[in-house]
Amino acid sequence: MKTDKLNTAICAVFLLGTSSLAFAQSSVQSSGDAAFGKGSNIINIGVGLGGNYTYFGDGYTSTPNFVLSYENGAFGNVGPGTISLGALISFKGISYDYTDYHSGYYYNQSWTYYIIGIRSAYHLTIPSAPRFDPYVGVMLGYYDIGYKESSSDPYFNAPGDPYYYYYANNYSSYLAFSLYIGARYYFSSRVGLWLELGYGYSEAAFGVCFKL
Repeated sequence: MKTDKLNTAICAVFLLGTSSLAFAQSSVQSSGDAAFGKGSNIINIGVGLGGNYTYFGDGYTSTPNFVLSYENGAFGNVGPGTISLGALISFKGISYDYTDYHSGYYYNQSWTYYIIGIRSAYHLTIPSAPRFDPYVGVMLGYYDIGYKESSSDPYFNAPGDPYYYYYANNYSSYLAFSLYIGARYYFSSRVGLWLELGYGYSEAAFGVCFKL
């Protein structure tokens, strides 16, 4: 059932991306010299830090979010800017290690988050700063969670064991919103850096962007 849901989410993101590309190619209005405009197509690659996850404190470690996202300038001339549609794929791993000082047994819990999101943002056009692309946006993300556990305790998977809950835990996938404010700065006509701050899948994300 979880695999079916994940496949459905992947298909939805794929359809959004191909539809946006087709929409951009059929558009008669281009972004011109602006950093972002109608018909723009941007790929972001980077990492995210923090985020709205409940696992933190002593014994917890985590990877950053590894981020790949795409944006298309779908609607131009919306006030002084452009509205984009896009998609994001991200991965994050979290691990918890604990050793019982009385028994000497170790226990490990690991979570993997595969995040697939649909995003939309408003990009402000600043004619005097053609390399600068500030924006604010929202994302609806599907969080597919994987969970596994391990221990040197030979009985931790027995209902009577005090650490049985490590074995018996179950984590459901879910939908959640993210809010963000960000900016890109281009060092050339097609390559730049991006930074986003917000609430949701990460608190701060940054990396390299490419204009297609």
